[in-house]
Amino acid sequence: MKKLLQSFKNLKFRYKLTLLVLAAGLLPVGIIVVYMQSGMMDLLHKNEVDNLEKSLQQSVKAIENQGQIYENLVDYLSYSQDLREILTMEPQSDYDTYKEYVDVADPLLQMPQLYHREIREITLYAETIEVPHGNTLMPLDRAKEQEWYAQLDGGSLMQWTVTRGADQEITASRKFYNGDDITAVLSMSLDYKSVLEPFTNILLDNTGGIILDADGTVVYSGYSMDEEYRPAKSESLEYIQKNYTCSIQEMEGTGWTFCMYRPTEIITRSAFALLIRNIPLVGVCIVLLVLLGYIFSRRTVSCLERLTENMNQIHLGFRKVTVSSNSNDEVGVLIRSFRRMMEQMNHLISEVYEAKIRLQNSEMKALQAQINPHFLYNSLSIINWKALEAGEDEISKVTLALSTYYRTSLNKGETMTTVENELNNIRAYLKIQLVMHDNSFSVIEKVSLDNDALQIRIPKLILQPFVENAIDHGLDLSEKEEKRLTIGIREEADALIFEISDNGAGMEQEKAQEILTYQSPGYGVRNVCDRIRVLYGEAGSVYVESAEGKGTKVTIRIPKRAEKRME
Repeated sequence: MKKLLQSFKNLKFRYKLTLLVLAAGLLPVGIIVVYMQSGMMDLLHKNEVDNLEKSLQQSVKAIENQGQIYENLVDYLSYSQDLREILTMEPQSDYDTYKEYVDVADPLLQMPQLYHREIREITLYAETIEVPHGNTLMPLDRAKEQEWYAQLDGGSLMQWTVTRGADQEITASRKFYNGDDITAVLSMSLDYKSVLEPFTNILLDNTGGIILDADGTVVYSGYSMDEEYRPAKSESLEYIQKNYTCSIQEMEGTGWTFCMYRPTEIITRSAFALLIRNIPLVGVCIVLLVLLGYIFSRRTVSCLERLTENMNQIHLGFRKVTVSSNSNDEVGVLIRSFRRMMEQMNHLISEVYEAKIRLQNSEMKALQAQINPHFLYNSLSIINWKALEAGEDEISKVTLALSTYYRTSLNKGETMTTVENELNNIRAYLKIQLVMHDNSFSVIEKVSLDNDALQIRIPKLILQPFVENAIDHGLDLSEKEEKRLTIGIREEADALIFEISDNGAGMEQEKAQEILTYQSPGYGVRNVCDRIRVLYGEAGSVYVESAEGKGTKVTIRIPKRAEKRME
């Protein structure tokens, strides 16, 4: 996560803005898509449930109407005076009984089968019937042998009994009452498939159904489904309700419960099909968001990018502002503020730094003008010859060193010199200092430069002020017997490193750093630091290290590049 955040931070502002615009656009699009999909799922589910309820209601109503017809028929037969007379008659002979059965009972009990194909047979069981008459009239003892007889309760309402398995059948039965004694039972045998046909016919296209009686016993269970959607427990209403979308309705009169169900996955699949159809539209929206976001970010950030590029050019030394804006937004205000700031900075640079350079050059030229080089060199030459004539070799050496020192110092008015000339200058200066100090200290040179490096041009007189400080404030104040002054010059990849170190009295590091500041009383040291800063900026540097009793070390870093010529 941290790497991802860091990668986002490192992105260009244009791409950040594009991503933010894309995110800002995708968020509402995503919310709308989720909301629409959720609403679509709810709507499809509601429509599916409504369709199931309507279909189930129609089928249950059809079965109820049929059941009402059967109940009316049974009621009609139960209250038929002709049948009651047959049950209560006292026959004179078997022939009279048979004739009464054929003429009265058979038409009444067999005629409904002609008009209702689902009626298999209608049978009347009575105590007064001793001998069975076909399938229409039976002794009451025969009824007690039937499975449905045990389910008859003590009331006079019609009872519905279902037999499943190989002998599928639905039986509607009712008890006859004569006072308080049960005298007869009327049963109607119905075709199982025909009665339930209005319900089973709608179980198509991955739809299933289950019917339970008032006791919770399964009357019917079936489905027409692909294998992947088939229920594992097709006769468990609890399982069906938990895993499928269902509609439940109770049938009046029978107390049966009808349940019609469909797989929820089919509804979900329909919603996803609609979603897939909308994916191209969502994709087009995303592409438009990316394009518009990139164009918007590019137009917004272009001024900032030009401003950044201009700042980089200024960092490299190009002090001209090339970017501009006439807009009144925050970017336009920033650009105009930057332009004003650079104008003020250029003005200050012109007034301060350039004036200071001119001042330094004027001071240098004034110092050089005070000395007539030809007169000085001639005078020193005469002193040298006079010393040789008098046999004063020491005076001759000092005179030659002084002549070399001033020749390299004045350098025909030039402010730049070579490393070789600067090295010769400091050698001449140290020869004079050794004579003045009776050789009280030793000088060690550590110069590791080739001929090309010795010809590199550097500001002149950058070593002498530090060597002078090392002698006057370091070695002269030290009480050590062996005093050393070390001059070192080495070359790095892009710079020359000059080091002046001594083992003199030293000082605190805080005080050593003050030598390089404007609070320092030493004019020569300040002059060297200023010239290096003006010529090389941050690429050039002077650093002082010191410790009390251990000595001082000055390190000067001069970059190896074309110097700015000081007029």
